[in-house]
Amino acid sequence: MEARDKLDRIAAGYQDAFILLTSLRLGVFDALASGPLAPAELAARLGLDARALDLVLHALAAVGILVKEGDSFRLEAGCAPLLVAGSPDTMASIYRHHDRLSGRWIRLEETLRTGKPVPRSAPGEGAGRSPREHRDYICGMENISRGSSRDVAAAVDFSGARRLLDVGGGPGTASLVFAAANPGLSCVVFDLPETTAIAREMIAAAGLGDRVATVDGDFHVDGFGEGFDVVYVSNIIHMLPPRDTAMIARKAHAALVPGGRLMIKDFYLDDTRTAPAHAARFSVNMLVGTEGGMSYTMSLIRDIMAGAGFGGFSVVPAGQRSLVVIGARS
Repeated sequence: MEARDKLDRIAAGYQDAFILLTSLRLGVFDALASGPLAPAELAARLGLDARALDLVLHALAAVGILVKEGDSFRLEAGCAPLLVAGSPDTMASIYRHHDRLSGRWIRLEETLRTGKPVPRSAPGEGAGRSPREHRDYICGMENISRGSSRDVAAAVDFSGARRLLDVGGGPGTASLVFAAANPGLSCVVFDLPETTAIAREMIAAAGLGDRVATVDGDFHVDGFGEGFDVVYVSNIIHMLPPRDTAMIARKAHAALVPGGRLMIKDFYLDDTRTAPAHAARFSVNMLVGTEGGMSYTMSLIRDIMAGAGFGGFSVVPAGQRSLVVIGARS
């Protein structure tokens, strides 16, 4: 029965995911943030069918996301801060991103037959990301990098560093965490203009505009500047084929002072490429979404960094699922 239980759980896993993500999209959890509501009252507030919502609320309670009290439902205390927009611990943006990714995963068969990612015109994707979708994606990066950036700040000695370049830094989460933890460190968030606009909002809110700046650029075509003590590349390489990751490593080498460090954070596989399971699964996410992305093995990223002139490698954990590979510029 162990094998049957495992397969049943995997085969039906989409059901819980769709119940959770659809409820998030329709505003169920935000509506419950102020207190318990009965299904009919919540349905009227959200413009939904009362009977349909009643069934979904009971399913959410069955898996512990909601708690039923009499005829009403409230958010489970542990889940509430993760699901409600505006909470300092919210994961709502990255969950909305997962909701949109389902449109690609449904077409995995097509990718397996063609070897090509699912086009952005797939249902739920649009011809490209809308401003709201882009913001959800970038803020979702903040959701998942908030804790891991704190782990990196605690594990890595930045005391000798004065300038850090955050390549593809998104909303600037890592730079803000590193700067807050290291008063002598100044950071530059390098990303596309529509993304650095969001980063500047985050920087202003954190009150760190004197030490965290932004630079508009495309790492595929633009140089990184020079004179940096650290180049940080977080959750970028899984979108890229090895040749592009090697290009980033070479640009980082040129941007660093002698002895400077390149730090590449990602979901890494061991050399069997079967573990950890989340990294193997994430490779399939990159298969349906990118031309050449994948989860890298530790051996491959070390080889790429060594080929660009880095050595003296070390590895530190970042969150529950990521690792940071660090190499020194020779």
